[in-house]
Amino acid sequence: MEMKSLYDYLGHAAGSELGQKVATAARQAGVKGEMREVSNPLYKCPVMLWPTAFLDLYFRGGLNEGTTGKQLLKG
Repeated sequence: MEMKSLYDYLGHAAGSELGQKVATAARQAGVKGEMREVSNPLYKCPVMLWPTAFLDLYFRGGLNEGTTGKQLLKG
């Protein structure tokens, strides 16, 4: 399963507010993320990685209440 950070997915910094919204939606849907340490001259911090299929659904408005992670990630 491909995992991406919001930065990698969107192509720009998402900001903490959007990051929190994505994390909340993932938690409600039962989707588990992973952590990756990022270190460069401008940024040194752990970032969350999310399944690309989950991010596709989230940003295309395909998430709804009562959806589980297993339903989200069915191929």
